Amino acid sequence: MSIRYSLNMMGPWHTGWYQERGLTEKKTIVLEKDSLISDLKAGDSVEIDEITEYYSAGRLEIYGEDLYPDERAVPPMRSDDWNNFDDWLRTFETDDKWTLSQLVEMYERVNPKIRWWKEQE
Repeated sequence: MSIRYSLNMMGPWHTGWYQERGLTEKKTIVLEKDSLISDLKAGDSVEIDEITEYYSAGRLEIYGEDLYPDERAVPPMRSDDWNNFDDWLRTFETDDKWTLSQLVEMYERVNPKIRWWKEQE
């Protein structure tokens, strides 16, 4: 039986994750419409935290042996790497279950290395 794979992105969704890691910059925007949740009106200037590098994390889903997919955690990587890796995974099958490390190693043989988030010490 063939084993198939895909990624399921589960975050990070909260701007605070990006702020805590220095992945935002302050930006001033001008509202195009009146706010539905505050007294701000079209034309008002607002300072926001704009994300400078997007990351994705979640789980690897493994299909083939059981009715429901098996799942493995996937740590944060750059979102464009996530999308490319997921596209590749959806075309890749194995005869037995592979680990995330094995899949990454095979992927990186013919694709750019995945840029994982590394916490600063």
